[in-house]
Amino acid sequence: MFLQQSTGLRAMRLALYTLLSMIFFCGLWGQERPVIPPSTPLLNNLAEIDAASLPRDLTLEETSSILDVWQVWQIQLTDLRQTALELRVHGTDIPHNARLYLRYPVIGGYSGPYSAGELTKSDEWILMVHHWPAVLEYQIPIESTESPGTVRLTGMGLPVRSGSQTIRTITPFPREDASREEPIILVTGYWPPTNEMVRHFSQNPELNPGGWQGDDWEGRGYDVISYFPSFDPPDCSNCGQGYGDLEVDYQDTSQDYWPIVDELTPIGIITFSRGSIDWSWEMENNYWNRTNWIGDYTPPNQPTPNPPDPEQPAYHERFSTLPQDAIVDAIAYSGLGLNPFIDLNGNAGMFLSEYMGFHGVWYQDLFEYSGTPCIAAGHIHVGGQIDWNTARSAAEITIRELINYLDLFAYTPGDVNDDGAINVQDIVLIVNIILGQLEPTQVQIYAADINTDDIVNVLDVIVVLNTIVFGP
Repeated sequence: MFLQQSTGLRAMRLALYTLLSMIFFCGLWGQERPVIPPSTPLLNNLAEIDAASLPRDLTLEETSSILDVWQVWQIQLTDLRQTALELRVHGTDIPHNARLYLRYPVIGGYSGPYSAGELTKSDEWILMVHHWPAVLEYQIPIESTESPGTVRLTGMGLPVRSGSQTIRTITPFPREDASREEPIILVTGYWPPTNEMVRHFSQNPELNPGGWQGDDWEGRGYDVISYFPSFDPPDCSNCGQGYGDLEVDYQDTSQDYWPIVDELTPIGIITFSRGSIDWSWEMENNYWNRTNWIGDYTPPNQPTPNPPDPEQPAYHERFSTLPQDAIVDAIAYSGLGLNPFIDLNGNAGMFLSEYMGFHGVWYQDLFEYSGTPCIAAGHIHVGGQIDWNTARSAAEITIRELINYLDLFAYTPGDVNDDGAINVQDIVLIVNIILGQLEPTQVQIYAADINTDDIVNVLDVIVVLNTIVFGP
């Protein structure tokens, strides 16, 4: 029926739809990227592919249908293992106005649209599938003068988990550091629920009239401080840029971020933003010093400078240093009903989410070995269907796992066995280190070198002995 419409009528319909899409694009569902919700219905009797049978090539042309002003291909993916997987979709000669979605019929969720500009160098979209069944949808306008190109499902990777995180070579830090009292963990949010779930860590009484709850949080020896923009209404869907600290704007984010970290010298950074419209807790692993950002809401619509880090070449890659495996496990076993996973190869959105995440890992990279080191940083995309209270619980679980990780690098001078007391047992360990009878960890070396002369010897034994007898 739609193919029989006059060319003029179809053009008017496409123009109207494009205008509505631009409105959505600039304001609706502000999250990892500006999102246009899928407008096409799910087709009946979809071809179905079991993810366990992949990888294999599969053309999608046989599922083509005309829906309104779009030519649409849809195929359903199932997986009996019900685990997060990495999907690779290969595209050749993709038109610039083509769109790709992942849709989750059971929960009414989705991610996308993804555009031709987000293809990797190998002409692939790398997507994360974390609800089942999933429907892969490819669209091009029926009025497009470009060839529809070729889209093939080329394979689906192994479950999206990294191996156990290796403890990196990091300069340990003293638990009691007079230069900054309790070490600070900085957490940020963008759109709800992420700004709301960290509100209780704000030190701003206007934003957090209930009072700051991050002082020596849970008695763990770390202060947790949050920054985030505000929106009106607070439970917005059409959120846009917001107002206040870290507005969803490239220039405002940078101008706010660097003074904040310069003042706080955080030991850990977790940046959050809303991700797919679902219940996911997505650990973003990769961040690029990219130049192809999605435009923001206020001119100039690209970062300045672009790429953001002028000291590194364009597309220089940095990585999350959060304890990602531990966080995924803790969220998975929390009973909150969320879907945590690690996105090892995909991109982090190419919009303000990735830009904010890049700033976090950028600071960590710069100050990893400083006198007030930043040990871990990374970004987490939070599903847009998660309610505020659940998101707050998951955020606190995430912060606890970060603290557990940071504690691996914390030491108290003289407390070599890290039992919370300085006593004769610590002297025995120092003597064993001196005699070569103990292969100390990096943290034990720092704890044993109590006079900080970069060598563990009898002088350290004397200092510890004096501490035990006469007190610190």
